[in-house]
Amino acid sequence: MRMQKLEHILFPVDLSAACRSMAPTVRSLACRTGAKVTLLNVLDMPPNYYSDPNAFLTLVDVTGLLREQRSKFELFLRPELDDLPKVTRISKHGDAARIIVDYAAKQNVDLIMMPTHGLGPFRRFLLGSVTAKVLHDSHCPVWTSDHDGEGNLPPSRVFQILCAVDLTPDHVATMRYADDFARMFGAQLRFLHVVPAIPGFAANYCDAEFVAGVSDAARQQLLQMQEKADSTGEAVIRSGKLSKAVRNEAVEWNAGLIVIGRGVLQEPLGRLRSQTCSILRESPCPVLSV
Repeated sequence: MRMQKLEHILFPVDLSAACRSMAPTVRSLACRTGAKVTLLNVLDMPPNYYSDPNAFLTLVDVTGLLREQRSKFELFLRPELDDLPKVTRISKHGDAARIIVDYAAKQNVDLIMMPTHGLGPFRRFLLGSVTAKVLHDSHCPVWTSDHDGEGNLPPSRVFQILCAVDLTPDHVATMRYADDFARMFGAQLRFLHVVPAIPGFAANYCDAEFVAGVSDAARQQLLQMQEKADSTGEAVIRSGKLSKAVRNEAVEWNAGLIVIGRGVLQEPLGRLRSQTCSILRESPCPVLSV
């Protein structure tokens, strides 16, 4: 997959401080690419609304909630984004994750940009449920902010991009996408594959030559994938726990963005799909999940 021209960015907002912190990144990317930006605010309704909406309506003034939410939404991020040439605001109510995914599919959105967490307790330790669902179900790339909120650089200041991949054929497309993104911003690109650490009891039976052979085989496979992707980025092999190794590499290399091949998470192929949430939680910088 080559990166398509970014023409439509979807920015779901829940009026939280996390969304406000992400606005400069959205603005920077929109200015750089000329993409239109759609702000989508969804009043997320509780589960019992769907099972018995009439009973729920007798207890909660939904009309009043919607009116209040829309009033706040109309003022949200006006100073930060309103001077962009193409900004649209859309307000809906229902299942937030489903509405976001459906809107992105029907409106040919090229990129969803959203924080890893919004409102709610313990947000430092958890990936927001809406974000997790969007990552699981969306078929378009998703840009998520640094989970700590301290490492978000505007795309114009992203000089080094780390692309973490599994050694599966479909990740060649991820490498192509990362290469296109790096070229667009004139950034350095590094490809990373993490070899699983050998369990302690088994490590006792593996000599250094065997371990080196595993790493060399992985490097050769990564280089072959890189050749198919037609990219000249540096290729490195590390070992250990995936999410921790990705974080350590990003910190040591001072990466401003991590690109991962998320794919469709239901597919039982590759560790990156199953550990996407862990990578996002531990990443020191934004993550672009392709």
